[in-house]
Amino acid sequence: MQNKLKILALCLGITAVGYADQLTGSGAYINLNAGFGTMQYLPTGSFATTLNAGYAFDRAFALEGGYAFLPSSQYGASQYNNILDVAAKGTLPLSSIFSLYGRLGAGINSQSFSGTTNIGTPYSYCQNNSLTNFVGLVGVGGSFALSNHFDLRVEDTLYVPFGGGNQSAGATNLVLGGVQYNF
Repeated sequence: MQNKLKILALCLGITAVGYADQLTGSGAYINLNAGFGTMQYLPTGSFATTLNAGYAFDRAFALEGGYAFLPSSQYGASQYNNILDVAAKGTLPLSSIFSLYGRLGAGINSQSFSGTTNIGTPYSYCQNNSLTNFVGLVGVGGSFALSNHFDLRVEDTLYVPFGGGNQSAGATNLVLGGVQYNF
């Protein structure tokens, strides 16, 4: 009888911890997003994708790390932006299934390009060059919970350069939609 009571107490404890996690919204998550990105000094935009992983301490606050990738062709040259970032994420739950959120952080942007000389092509695009600079990150979005584990997301993120020497890749803006898995 005593063993049955211990097992029952253990089961109730595990259930209570699981229920508390549901109420607080805490836990790890990962999201994958895709959309369109524009870059300040470039004439056309490009496909953009991001991958973020984070930990929500409760329903209102999370910390996350991310990677953004923007491949494109500009001025007849191949151009790639790779951004690694960290951000604090604040969430405002408006209902049990819909939330608004904001992200604020910093990262490193590495932009590389190579091409040939064409009339009107900036000189730096005619070489095998790269630029690396620090960026600030500001993002806003909405999240729609499909279940306890899956969310649909829409987000607009702006990366603004600072520091990193005289050269800058310029500001980068991403408009994305994606999915999130909550562990």
